[in-house]
Amino acid sequence: MRVAFSINMTSLSSLVPEEEMHMDDNASAVAPKLHCYSLTIFTQKWREVRDFYVEILNARVTSEREDRYSEMDLGGLPLTIRNAEHGELVTYVHLYVSAKNCETVLKTLRSRGIIVTTVGPYTNFRDPEGRVIKLSEQKMVIV
Repeated sequence: MRVAFSINMTSLSSLVPEEEMHMDDNASAVAPKLHCYSLTIFTQKWREVRDFYVEILNARVTSEREDRYSEMDLGGLPLTIRNAEHGELVTYVHLYVSAKNCETVLKTLRSRGIIVTTVGPYTNFRDPEGRVIKLSEQKMVIV
């Protein structure tokens, strides 16, 4: 099974030092390159969802704490299954990304009227449909 995942951030500000920019196909400067290090599914059915991804979709478990979280690789996609944190009744998803010089991205988000908050090591904002995106300057693991 092959899973493709990409984030198009070309609409973000490009006001970063040249050494931290990458070039798109048109050789124009774009925002800092983001690295997706986890798509996290929060669920109340941790064991059932974990077993579905591992036993049926052949995800490879890379780290696990029984009945709390399971980090895995699903066809190159870093995926985490976690118990719902606050007893929510529905499954929800958080996308975790990291980038050097996050402030450039954050200034652009704020200038567009997007609410940006900080909770612990993460800076949080939502996409246009309300999905949570958690941004940090490096990969963060909270256990």
